[in-house]
Amino acid sequence: MSISAAFNIRNGGLATVSAIALCIVALPAPALAQENELSGDIRFSWWGSQARNEKTDQIILMFESEHPGVTIAREVSDFSPHWEKLSIQSAGGSQPCSIQMQTRYLATFARPDVLRPLDDLIASGDLDVTGIAAPIIEGARGDDGSLYMIPTGVFYFALMYNETMAQEAEANGVALLPDPYSWNDLADYLRAIAPHLPDDVIPTHNMGRETDAFVSWVQSQGDAVFDGSQIAFQRQTVIDWFTYWETLRTEGLTDSPEVMIADTGSLVEESNLANARTFLTNRPPNRLGSMQAVLETVSPGSRLGIIPYPTGEDGTVGMDLGSNGMAIGASCDEDLIPATTAWINFFTQDPRAAAIYQSDNGVVSVDALATVQAADPATNPGQARNIELFQQVVAEASPIPWPAGGYQAVTDTLNRAYDAVAFGVATPEDAADQFMTELQQQLDTAVN
Repeated sequence: MSISAAFNIRNGGLATVSAIALCIVALPAPALAQENELSGDIRFSWWGSQARNEKTDQIILMFESEHPGVTIAREVSDFSPHWEKLSIQSAGGSQPCSIQMQTRYLATFARPDVLRPLDDLIASGDLDVTGIAAPIIEGARGDDGSLYMIPTGVFYFALMYNETMAQEAEANGVALLPDPYSWNDLADYLRAIAPHLPDDVIPTHNMGRETDAFVSWVQSQGDAVFDGSQIAFQRQTVIDWFTYWETLRTEGLTDSPEVMIADTGSLVEESNLANARTFLTNRPPNRLGSMQAVLETVSPGSRLGIIPYPTGEDGTVGMDLGSNGMAIGASCDEDLIPATTAWINFFTQDPRAAAIYQSDNGVVSVDALATVQAADPATNPGQARNIELFQQVVAEASPIPWPAGGYQAVTDTLNRAYDAVAFGVATPEDAADQFMTELQQQLDTAVN
């Protein structure tokens, strides 16, 4: 399959969200009456933008209208303050009953005195995980093996590229990437396409300091990322990663170290890919629609595409998946558990809630609901391609069991180590030693 062939939007005959919602909500009267007997005031804490907050509020209002005995108090924050507030609440035993959680931060809070283990509620049928893929569920477990979160949306990184430039180069004899393709295939492709790109376009963003690209590389080389709170990958794997990007940088195929740092985490409106200054980079696929909208303003008619990360040379897939979801605070009164589980089930499983939220914080975890969204003509084309790529990679992806503080620790130490290489301060070998030493120190500190 070509670099772009996988991203044709389905035109199948699936029902629309509204039609399926009408079918599913026609519950038997006794069940509905029993659910309407729920009562209690529960708190729900989450992070989000204004648009996400408005969607969440609509879902809460719908739930409350169907369960008039339940009131949900909203506690919303930006991303970083959300975790800071939860740490303070946990120390004081005042966690909300319903808490938005993320697998990258789960290990910090996955203890029975902070979050309620959920396995018994699934076994009893009180919590519904129907349609959520097993790897996604397993990624929501703590170190003790207990499930602490119900995944509601799955996020992942992939490579985003200028599809129009790729097609123009193909017309000039540059073969598209195969499917699947390896890291070496990618490097060769960048070398081949570089002469066919506009003079002011860089073939690729330098991903040497990018955590999500790095962990995909590690797993595609056959290494694990962590063993509990210990580093599980080899020093040579890090050296090879730094060398890979240094080779491309010295060949003039990546941006400069200064531009590399500036473009890492840049706003959509300022990013080099959206402004047609870079051919390829790593980005969350759920940004495809917003990136495309910016590109249209600077290069009308141009189109972006998304592809999975490369495999290892032996075909090993290294893609990581993370999920956002719902946890239950350990301090939630037992009398409020029925209302809390009903709310989590509604947010996760109800097609009307999914239609409102539109995979805003990761592809909706229930596969049937994701399929409906991808096929719905009203879904943004970029979001539809995001969902389709997720469904393509989920079976082979390898969710990472992040230890406490692990994601931030990798990001901080990887940035410092590769920046030293890119600016000529350290060799790949020395930078690998620095990275592994500092990373393990931070992991040990987080555990202790």
